[in-house]
Amino acid sequence: MRTRILAVLSAIVLFAAGCGGSDDSGGSNGGGSGGGGLTLQIVEPADGTTVTTPFTVKVESSVPLGTTESGKHHIHVWFDDNANDYQVVEADNVTVDSGKLGPGQHVIHASLRNANHSAAGAEAEATVMVTGGGGAPASTSPTANDMGGYGY
Repeated sequence: MRTRILAVLSAIVLFAAGCGGSDDSGGSNGGGSGGGGLTLQIVEPADGTTVTTPFTVKVESSVPLGTTESGKHHIHVWFDDNANDYQVVEADNVTVDSGKLGPGQHVIHASLRNANHSAAGAEAEATVMVTGGGGAPASTSPTANDMGGYGY
């Protein structure tokens, strides 16, 4: 009986150690880092850049990105204070359409996520000035993202 209890406790300790880690969302303005050595950076557009829609947001991650079904990490991207209106990005880039952002200053947020959409601990942001193009100012109401859902 004592051996079973020790085995169960050992398993719990190992599981907890594997799941542990910080949710440190260090870095901003294009850079980012996080717990467990995971990093995320927005490399395009550079912080402070002026862009015209459509434009591409490109990120660099310390872990491979892929589909949620594959079990790999992915990115949530949103603009300004609209964290509930994010887009799931399963590659290192995404195109921002002309209907998404209106002219003016906007903050691009990127958050590295586990396959189950929980935060992996690395985030980055970059501020851009959008000129020309089209579109309305970013909305605070949720809209369906490319994955066909709201927020996921």
